[in-house]
Amino acid sequence: MLKCCKPSQDADYNPVTDDEKNRTEEVDKIPSDGREQWGSNLEFILSTIGSVVGLGNLWRFPIKVKQYGGAVFLIPYFTMLVIEGVPLFLVELWIGQKFRSGCIGGFYKIHKALSGIGFATWMIGFYTNLYYNAIIMYTIYYFFASFQKTLPWAADCPIGDDYPANCCTNNTKSSYYWYYEVLHISPDISTAGSFNWDITLCLLLAWVTCFLCMVKGIKTSGKVVYVTAVFPFIALIGLFIMGMTLEGAMEGVKYFFDPTYRFAADAEMDAKNNVTILSSWRHLYNPYCWLEAAAQIFYSLSLGFGSCIAFSSYNPPKTNFYKHALCISVVNSVTSIFAGVTIFAIVGSNAYKNNISIDQLATGPGLAFIAVSEAIATTPAAQLWSALFFVMLFMLGIDSQFAGIEGMMTALDDTTLIPKAIPRPVVMGLFCSFSFLLGLPFGMQNGQYLVDLFDNFSANFPLMMVAFFEVIAVSWVYGIDRFCEDFEEMTGYYPNIVWRIMWVVVTPLSLAFVLIYSLVDQLQTPLLYGKFVGCNADGDSWTEDVNYPPWAWGLAGILVFSSFLFIPVMAAIAFLPKVLGPKWEITLPLVAAVEDAKKKNGAMAMTGNYPNSAA
Repeated sequence: MLKCCKPSQDADYNPVTDDEKNRTEEVDKIPSDGREQWGSNLEFILSTIGSVVGLGNLWRFPIKVKQYGGAVFLIPYFTMLVIEGVPLFLVELWIGQKFRSGCIGGFYKIHKALSGIGFATWMIGFYTNLYYNAIIMYTIYYFFASFQKTLPWAADCPIGDDYPANCCTNNTKSSYYWYYEVLHISPDISTAGSFNWDITLCLLLAWVTCFLCMVKGIKTSGKVVYVTAVFPFIALIGLFIMGMTLEGAMEGVKYFFDPTYRFAADAEMDAKNNVTILSSWRHLYNPYCWLEAAAQIFYSLSLGFGSCIAFSSYNPPKTNFYKHALCISVVNSVTSIFAGVTIFAIVGSNAYKNNISIDQLATGPGLAFIAVSEAIATTPAAQLWSALFFVMLFMLGIDSQFAGIEGMMTALDDTTLIPKAIPRPVVMGLFCSFSFLLGLPFGMQNGQYLVDLFDNFSANFPLMMVAFFEVIAVSWVYGIDRFCEDFEEMTGYYPNIVWRIMWVVVTPLSLAFVLIYSLVDQLQTPLLYGKFVGCNADGDSWTEDVNYPPWAWGLAGILVFSSFLFIPVMAAIAFLPKVLGPKWEITLPLVAAVEDAKKKNGAMAMTGNYPNSAA
């Protein structure tokens, strides 16, 4: 039952002298279950910030703001942050800290039938980490390329029969370098081509970095984040100062907040094509605007990937994760806006000085590797700013990668899939080696197409499905009142009626809407991919949107169904004995470790009695 107020306390109850005092005294105690623990609250905060502040803040958020009305997009963005982002963020931090487990063990302890949510989360994290390191390999490649006397994407490109002269103007040299020199891209996704050994070696370096920094879990990664989580903010501030001093920078900033603002080149194009500029407020009536805002919140807060659950599982039981969650959410959103201003100041200056259009700005990785790299090449001390920009991207990406790997490793620790006798460094080495081998296709000439396919299908729909069942599991299965009592015991704060309505009604309904609308939209309008066509005579576009071939749709289906199908399958396994009799009892070795942990007095004392202890 949803209570409208906090349960009554004894007359002599004083939250400051009693609960808060006890919570403060116990927060730094070492748990009796022997689980690792962060060296300090700061390590947890920096690690979580490193997880949530990633590459998407720098290239996904600015493009979505520009695409959906500039500052108008901030209305659905902050709305989704309040009704979906923060409530789910709090739920995930609570699961990890309460049950002292990763995603698999945490949901199993709520109820055996819900363990499929944990397995689905694990699969999503695994697929995401595979292609995310492929993006990181591009940042490594560009970082090393930044030390050349002349930035290679600013150099002259060859002109021949198949490459028109107007394709080598200033605003297309970076595109030429990206497609021809970096990717050696094949004509379509079905043409694998040969290995691109330069970027493949960069992929290997990315996985070696992950291994070295994660070899001992949070004992090593908790120290590394003092550099990898802090340096990107220092670099971003430096790039902001540099960008704002460039000629025409404010033109780009104005365009970022109001896409109806026209550059000279855009105004000429509008007049030529007889284009009428519509009000930005119309985007609020566009369902896609709200869907994109929800998707941005999911990615930017790392919801549904298992990393937040894993990180909070190493917290002392009385850590005030409520305060941390609000602080991290604010830092994440402010960083996104600040990064957007910085990026558009730089690319806006380049567009202003060269009288080129900014309307067709590249999206996704192309924003960083084409548009921003091109703009930086025109600045004083270009090599310095280029190296700073790409090392910042590397650290933003590698921090998120650390979080994803820790989410998977923590979940595996809850199972008997990997014998406990195998040392953590060996397990981590095998995992990184296996992941590198699986990621080798990203180093082929069609690798960028595969990265886009993984990006489109590995997380979007499954991620929303996981988030929906997450909040249902906590607010309806575990029970909202019980959840709130645990919340108060751990943080010293009893959630008010607004939070409880969010968890019970608003958040599940909004997620259901996003899920259903996304599914219907996908069925009606299948996703296309950008097939490389080269620079045409007009020099407008390097790709054209075409349908995926059947085998690619098959791979997309595997990415989607191999994750979220765990949810109904594990629920069916849990209920089979109750429906068909005890002979249908199926004991999975994967969750045996969870069952063993429930029998230990130390773990029971830390987490209380599990609701499925009799299951």
